[in-house]
Amino acid sequence: MMIKLVIFDADKTLWSHPNISALTFPFKLLDRNTISDARKQTCHLFEGIRELLSELQQKGILIALASWNKPEPVENALQLFAIAKFFSIIKAESHPNKHLLIKEMLSDLSRKGVKLRTEEILYVDDRKLHLTKTLSEVGQLHFLQMWVDTKNPNDVLKYINGVQ
Repeated sequence: MMIKLVIFDADKTLWSHPNISALTFPFKLLDRNTISDARKQTCHLFEGIRELLSELQQKGILIALASWNKPEPVENALQLFAIAKFFSIIKAESHPNKHLLIKEMLSDLSRKGVKLRTEEILYVDDRKLHLTKTLSEVGQLHFLQMWVDTKNPNDVLKYINGVQ
């Protein structure tokens, strides 16, 4: 079974900050992998994330984001880190119901003619907090807990290659 869609969490999965919504606008790019907010708090894109997203895109795998955050800080960070271009779908909402975001994503894709079975989906998050509800409401998709099941972003590719 091939993985056709990878859904990422944002906070502590793609970048170092535990709650990007807590940062204060305006955000400023300090270097390619670091942004700062108005209070000089920083957020770092994890090493290897940009390369992972690029490789997934080259493989023809759809990439999505499901984040428990306000949309504006997420979108701003994605733009500043120059990784927004990799995501086919971005769902950021201020509630913890990731299963609803994922179901909405799959409905959006279905309306566009992209039909996916749950076994073709990989969900990557730094916490298992949303996993039980996601599995019961969405179905038996693949799951990797970032930094527990993986030591670095390249391990996501290794997992996908092992499933393919």
